[in-house]
Amino acid sequence: MFKILPFIVLSFFVWSMNVARADVSVSSDELGAAIIKEFAEQGMEADMELDIFGGQNSFFIPEAKSAKIMISNLKYDETQNKFSCDAEIFADGKSAAKTSLIGKYYIMEEVFVPARNLDKGEILQEADLKKVKVRSTRIKPMYVTEEAKLLGKEVKRALKAGKLISSKEVGAPLLIHKNDKVDLLYKTKQMQIIAKGVAQEDGTKGQKIEVENTQSRKKIYGTVISADTIEVEIQ
Repeated sequence: MFKILPFIVLSFFVWSMNVARADVSVSSDELGAAIIKEFAEQGMEADMELDIFGGQNSFFIPEAKSAKIMISNLKYDETQNKFSCDAEIFADGKSAAKTSLIGKYYIMEEVFVPARNLDKGEILQEADLKKVKVRSTRIKPMYVTEEAKLLGKEVKRALKAGKLISSKEVGAPLLIHKNDKVDLLYKTKQMQIIAKGVAQEDGTKGQKIEVENTQSRKKIYGTVISADTIEVEIQ
């Protein structure tokens, strides 16, 4: 009795293995990766995303051990980012399925966006920004996407984490605010005179703003040169 038991168990195991069935699935992501590889073969080596909206984009192949995707006849229009191609699925070395595909491709670019929600008046620091990849078609001229052009800028409108930043939402930090008391610097080649004044509007470095001379009550324009000084042109 003890001698035949191992033989019975082993026989059952072998029988079970012989009748087991294997299935293979090909997902839309795998199909997309194969198309992107074909783009690279044709010389377009770029980080890209695909939207496939025509043709079968996933397959289920029963009783197969492995599958391979072959892409052929890839054509694309760089003006509209459209592509078309043929895809053939080989299962265990034999053709199992075919389809024609159409869709759009998008080149991905790295940009900097807020790493957190930012309030108006905050100054952008390195920790406030993060690098992400977005479709190049989303990057319009109005957006500021380079880290060097964002660092040190003041938030003019509240920013949401992960959203592209427009040039209207950030700018040079304000050095002078409306109603600030300032020094008015009247300067010539021979001399300079300092008077007291009150800023009539906000100003960034190098910006010309209106200011009132405290003594004369005369309103004039001057250029912001520091957080408390405005240089006034002498007529």
